[in-house]
Amino acid sequence: MRLALLCDDATVVPWLDAIAGDPIHEVVLAVTSSPRCAELLRGRSGIRLTPHWEDLLGGKGFDAILVGGSDATMLEAIKQLASAGQKLLFLPGIDQGSTFVYELSLIRDDNHVSITPAIWHRCDPALVRTREIIRSASMGKVQLLQFQREISSDSSLVAQADINRALLSDIDLLRWLVGDYDQVTALRTGASEAGVLTQSVKLAGKNLPEATWDARAGKSPQSRLTIHAEQGTATIERDPQSQEWVLIDAKGERLVGNRNAAIRDFLSQLDAGTAGPIEWQELVKGFETVDATGRSVTRRRTIELHFEPMSERAIFKTQMTAIGCSVLIATLMLVMVYLAIASTIPLPPAVLILLRTLVFAPLGLFLLLQLLYPLTRPSEGQDGVSSER
Repeated sequence: MRLALLCDDATVVPWLDAIAGDPIHEVVLAVTSSPRCAELLRGRSGIRLTPHWEDLLGGKGFDAILVGGSDATMLEAIKQLASAGQKLLFLPGIDQGSTFVYELSLIRDDNHVSITPAIWHRCDPALVRTREIIRSASMGKVQLLQFQREISSDSSLVAQADINRALLSDIDLLRWLVGDYDQVTALRTGASEAGVLTQSVKLAGKNLPEATWDARAGKSPQSRLTIHAEQGTATIERDPQSQEWVLIDAKGERLVGNRNAAIRDFLSQLDAGTAGPIEWQELVKGFETVDATGRSVTRRRTIELHFEPMSERAIFKTQMTAIGCSVLIATLMLVMVYLAIASTIPLPPAVLILLRTLVFAPLGLFLLLQLLYPLTRPSEGQDGVSSER
């Protein structure tokens, strides 16, 4: 697969490293619209550079565009490329925000453009084997998944942005390993403007084993997932040196993952035209779940989520519901004003008819607009957004 590149975020580095040693896939064109973009490409040869992202329009000479970053200019360029129908491989980051992901969802739905989340861990051999162990119940019924994260920090506090950044990736991993969690309970300790001491998240869902996620500061980044089952315990963790996932199953056997192989396998699936290891809807659910942790902390309770199609039809329905409530309240207030005027001031019949028309005209117009609802298109994809019940 021949790729173009538009990204100013370090999350693209593993992709560039994996592609650099692959004879099948290559980056042929990259945008250096900012010093950060140029820095990420330093020392990499064989890539044609351009300072203008508009040069990516038309898709000549490449099969897809690897995009990422959270700068406002970068996000606008990504939306423009999607609107133009370019095939995108999207590097997600929590700094991009749910609103941006929703906008991409609408663009994807309206223009029928291919936007694939670039999440390589779903192709990692060690993680794929972990998923097989959980789904096959080879260790019996899984009772608990315990995820522990240490995020590199110079103090005992971790910035909330760093926690959310790690949580987005780990939430997707847990959902992929187990299932569609729809209940979120979160707790922060020692929260201040400088950061938090710890953050704990509990995930639950119907017929799913409970999962916990705990993050704290550490001298170096570490990740460890412990799977507690009826017939034993399995662990998978990141090697401190290579940062590869290492699985130790209930029998003590080890399986070391391979990030480069996972990324190449991901690209091969995309090149073959298959659905790929992750659908767009799952990424949106991940963003929604991370957002729910903030609401859970603020409200000090469990947040239950449900997911519905993110489309023009859904947005129209939501907007009409909000407008309808306002119109009903406004009509009630106007009726009271009309009754007060009509009972105290003698007015000609023509004026009273005019006042009645003005009172009920907004409600009549709103009811007329409901006829437009059947004209909105149902979503053809499976994009989803979550909402609190």
